[in-house]
Amino acid sequence: MTSAILVASGLVYHLSRHPPSSDALRSLRHDYHVLPSSWLADSEMRFGRLDNSQLSSVTTGPRAAARTALTHFGSGRHARVVFESLGGYINANRIVRDWVGTSSWIPPALPAYFVRIAGVDVASLGPGGGVTHHWNVIVNARTDRVVSATSFD
Repeated sequence: MTSAILVASGLVYHLSRHPPSSDALRSLRHDYHVLPSSWLADSEMRFGRLDNSQLSSVTTGPRAAARTALTHFGSGRHARVVFESLGGYINANRIVRDWVGTSSWIPPALPAYFVRIAGVDVASLGPGGGVTHHWNVIVNARTDRVVSATSFD
């Protein structure tokens, strides 16, 4: 545990002293892919392109994010990652609106990976029941921890 903390703090220190090169930022910029609106949980989340300052805070890659998502939500032998995108995640339920409905506060976008896992059976408890075969998982691109997961399409 202590060695993991030392390694993580060393990585943060290294990144603060040596920010990613423009080539690394360009590579991260290409990891963004537009999501279909149906994957955004009925507009309960926003997911958009990151700017350079947000990209420079990314400390994990798409493979690590996919591995984290599969570890938590990839049960079953047919589970596989079918889509991943690096972007800015905002939980739209945290947006504050004033009395006329205008957005008065929007939380800052969290650099995160959107990872879609196919080949899993997720029973629905909603009206009509049913089974969906996808997990949409948000993984923090700074800490490599799961932030959110939805399973409806």
